[in-house]
Amino acid sequence: MSSAPPIALPGPLARLYSPPFVGIFAFVAVLGIVPIMHSILSLVMDLFAAEAETYVSLGIGVVAIAMLLYGTVHNSETLGTWLGFIAGKLVWSGWIELAFRFNPDYMDMGPLVVDGKPALSPSILFVQGTTGLLMATLPIMVFNRDTRCNAFLWIQRACRFDLGRPASASTRNFARITFLETLYVIWFCYAVSLFMVDPRFLGSHHPVTYVLSFGLILWTFYLLLRLARFTRIMAGVRYAIPTAGLFWISVEIAHEWGLYDEFWSKPTEYALEMGLVVGAFLLAVVLAVVVPRRRTASPQAAS
Repeated sequence: MSSAPPIALPGPLARLYSPPFVGIFAFVAVLGIVPIMHSILSLVMDLFAAEAETYVSLGIGVVAIAMLLYGTVHNSETLGTWLGFIAGKLVWSGWIELAFRFNPDYMDMGPLVVDGKPALSPSILFVQGTTGLLMATLPIMVFNRDTRCNAFLWIQRACRFDLGRPASASTRNFARITFLETLYVIWFCYAVSLFMVDPRFLGSHHPVTYVLSFGLILWTFYLLLRLARFTRIMAGVRYAIPTAGLFWISVEIAHEWGLYDEFWSKPTEYALEMGLVVGAFLLAVVLAVVVPRRRTASPQAAS
């Protein structure tokens, strides 16, 4: 597996090589791309007619697959992790969120109305309808001998599944693995949040929704404590993907409670705020790339 040598940081900046900064950079980079993707979707919907959105969504997906193929062929951990992660985000945004607007637009479908109030948009209902497919294919991810996901490994142990020794790091394809895990994390977290806010199931102000939301915050905090112990940045990035996904469910629920305005959905109105988000994301990515890949082993660094 080829990779470029790490860049040494001078003087006091060398402290950035060690925990908890490694985990912080990874989490900020992974979390920062979520509002950026929401802003891209909003800009596409504002700038293009409904008919043109289909072609834009196809183009975004094609670019994502090209990135994935490049990262798969050039199988380095750093390049594969980043390209697999970004490709997963782009495929979800282009081939799922934007593409699922196609049929509702042409069928002139309105939103779901419950008790005389609009609840979910028709495109979101299409996404919700894929939950069965998610649950049917998720076991392939859970019972995979090469997974490094702690939750999946716990399920395997609880079910007494011995799948044999996983592939070594030198033979793992980081682009493919990160791409699939990113898609499934988004898909699973999306499904959970939709059933939480859907008034036909729970609803934003249902007691169970409050309990689940605060439970997710506690779970995220626990994962962040583990992430703060990482010494290998790319392992931290992969661990941060589900951590940020779980955290974002609570962010979405907080919006449903009216606690804040989703400024990333209105990038032209909140240019300064989005500029800060993009700046923080780029800074975290740069620091994540230049921080040396420490070889110190840790229980979490195997992810």
